[in-house]
Amino acid sequence: MALKLNATREAYQEFYGRNVEQMPKLIADGRVPMNVAQLMQRRLDVRNSDKAVKSSYMDNYFDTGDAVVYHPDSRVKIVLDSQTLRDMAPENKKVNGALILTDEVYKELQGEEFKKGRLGKTESSLSREDVKAHPVWKVLARDQGLLNDYVDYIFAEGKERFDYDTAMGVYLDSTSNDVKMRAWCVSRLENRSYAYGWYYLDYDNGRFVGIAPEALSALGKGASNIRAYTMADLQAVDKAMNGLERTLHPDVLKPFQELRKKL
Repeated sequence: MALKLNATREAYQEFYGRNVEQMPKLIADGRVPMNVAQLMQRRLDVRNSDKAVKSSYMDNYFDTGDAVVYHPDSRVKIVLDSQTLRDMAPENKKVNGALILTDEVYKELQGEEFKKGRLGKTESSLSREDVKAHPVWKVLARDQGLLNDYVDYIFAEGKERFDYDTAMGVYLDSTSNDVKMRAWCVSRLENRSYAYGWYYLDYDNGRFVGIAPEALSALGKGASNIRAYTMADLQAVDKAMNGLERTLHPDVLKPFQELRKKL
């Protein structure tokens, strides 16, 4: 009997290249394409990790397994963990880099549908409050607590590194005569972590992340997924520390200040 020396494979693997060519490879390897919520959680999980790991997630864009579907009558449907995207291949019918679907398939797709004018503010960078209340981000995040934590983190990092006060805009494709599907893409921090719904599935520089099933089964169970504190909690601690600095000797606060740097 062969020895089992490793509990898991590499949990997360990049699949870089044309999405329509990389998705079959990802699926053949027994992996699942990372969705937007998982990317958000992963960026939070690695915020105190090795610099190279943190940079890999924060300073790169990622295509995801969540889809956006455009109907000619201006309806838009967000399909989370789209099976249609997982099944795509180079030979699928495409127009301008989008998968072409029938109206019947559109009706059968399970997802959150938005009629014209119900998608919230799009095509521009958003304020922190606008992102937390944005209908598209709410659907993609799946959980308001995760969305709140992620928004606070992105805005804090964006302000510190690039001095911007708005971020996370939602950018959509225009409608056409076809029912068309694209994958949601989340941009790098420098580009304000926007959500793009118009990237071509046959661009040469697509980037999926495939998650090993062992890692998927552990999501929500490991310590890395327990949000013991939020950015709001940290801001409250900082405020309290500032108050204590006026009344306590600096040496008393030093251990707490060192601990705060690690959070």
